[in-house]
Amino acid sequence: MIPPRPARQNVRAFTLLEVLIALAIVGIGLLALLGTSIENTRVASGLRDRTFASYVAANEIETLRLAPSWPSLGKTEGHARMAGIRWYWTLDVTHTAAPGLLKAIVAVGLKPHASRALVSLTGFLGRSLLDRPSPSISAPPPPGVLPNPGGPLGPPGSLGPPGPGMGP
Repeated sequence: MIPPRPARQNVRAFTLLEVLIALAIVGIGLLALLGTSIENTRVASGLRDRTFASYVAANEIETLRLAPSWPSLGKTEGHARMAGIRWYWTLDVTHTAAPGLLKAIVAVGLKPHASRALVSLTGFLGRSLLDRPSPSISAPPPPGVLPNPGGPLGPPGSLGPPGPGMGP
């Protein structure tokens, strides 16, 4: 006698078409994630470059402020190294309406003579009218301006400006 056949179970398997559609959906999702990752890397790299360029520009402004003499008026170009990268800067020094004050604009980029700098920083350079006048000042100081050899803190060796009734 032939044994009876077991009852057929309803087993549903994925067809090849369904597997291909699922793979296509997963592939599209992975491509979107990859595109987002690439964009984030590009943005982070640009932010890093602009950060270092701003450091270079700030260094150039501070170098001008610490210099013992006024910078030349007009445009100057140069380069600096920071973070293993060569940065090119352009400095434009001009007069301002205020005597004893110069305006310095530093533009920094990755290429020399770049028309599009990554960062542009503006600084103002001031000197005492009696200490070191700007190249355009040849007149005496305005009335009421008296020399103060110790600067705003009073004579050298003092702890501050003289108070009322405390002569120099």
